[in-house]
Amino acid sequence: MSRREQINRTVFLKNIIREYYARKPLEEPSMLHKREIALESLEDGVYIRHLAFPYMNLLYEYITKQKTPLHLYYSSALYTTPDASKMEDKVWEGSELIFDIDADKYPGCEKKIWICPSTGEIYQEEVESCRMGGKPVEYSFLDWTCIEKAWQDVLSLVEILTLEYGFSNIKVYFSGNRGFHVRVLDEQVYLLSREARRAIADYVSCEGLDRDRMFPSLRGSILFTQSEYGLRRRVLEKARVKGIVVKKEVDKSRKPIIYEAIDSTYLDELLNEVCIKIDKAVTMDTSRLSRFGNSLNMKAGLRVREVSLNTDIHGINYSYFSPFKGFIKVKSLVTGEFNALDSKVSLSRGETIKLEAHIGLYLVIKQLVYPVDYSELEVKL
Repeated sequence: MSRREQINRTVFLKNIIREYYARKPLEEPSMLHKREIALESLEDGVYIRHLAFPYMNLLYEYITKQKTPLHLYYSSALYTTPDASKMEDKVWEGSELIFDIDADKYPGCEKKIWICPSTGEIYQEEVESCRMGGKPVEYSFLDWTCIEKAWQDVLSLVEILTLEYGFSNIKVYFSGNRGFHVRVLDEQVYLLSREARRAIADYVSCEGLDRDRMFPSLRGSILFTQSEYGLRRRVLEKARVKGIVVKKEVDKSRKPIIYEAIDSTYLDELLNEVCIKIDKAVTMDTSRLSRFGNSLNMKAGLRVREVSLNTDIHGINYSYFSPFKGFIKVKSLVTGEFNALDSKVSLSRGETIKLEAHIGLYLVIKQLVYPVDYSELEVKL
């Protein structure tokens, strides 16, 4: 991409991002004036932290007139002085409890191709160097089926948080790219220490689990009562669904007791399904920055959107989370066929084609195409 094309690409992104935020779509967090605000600037690629805005209108003025945010964050923590440049000077008052579930962590979910920028050639396997010289650029993509897997873990996590911890004020957001953020907003979580948050993260992910103590084996079988709780309950329920539970009668003081049992060889498989794959560092962090609801994630051009737990995730796809409609005309910088969000595209270097807005924007962000005409692109809310 030439210098002029790079400049025009930046202008395109700046225009559509500012047009989107001019509609004032953001979800305002509680006690905004106590939150640190941060963003990654489109204009210079700088990550700007330690901002604070007492009112949303002032934030909108900043992101539509001064700095265009590729990514826009607010702190999960509440501070006395959120714009202090040193963390110790902010004075921590408490923090939400956050979980991050990424869909690219599941086996076989992250698919990659390698692209030579100088020629636009695409390789399905990694190559050390391009035919015309230079190093290939890695491009990864994620099938929607992987998002569906992450969603199942979200539902399981929310069940643990509600049934086993008693939390009730929980919100779930699509991250705008590859997964989900789960936010616990109950008052009792705000003063949890880092160690307490680590314990919760360990529990839901089963890290450090003492298997022999939690699931003792009797002659190759793990026995369960009718009043199991927590992880043992989840393992038993999953075993029932899989049809691998058998009845065991144990003679105790001449009074037979009936237990449900599973073969201990199934335990690894069951734990893999009931233990939640989370990013522990996110949950433990008491000063974590998290994306604004309804902000743009410019890794994919999609919106960070709250998702109801009743959502049929199988009935939607990436386009559901796009805040844009219409079409974009683009010039291809590569040659080949590959996945782009929920579509398969076939591109030929130098060719100009019209693509749906969310697909075209995604490919512009990935620098695989160059925007030629976006007069048919519109913001949808």
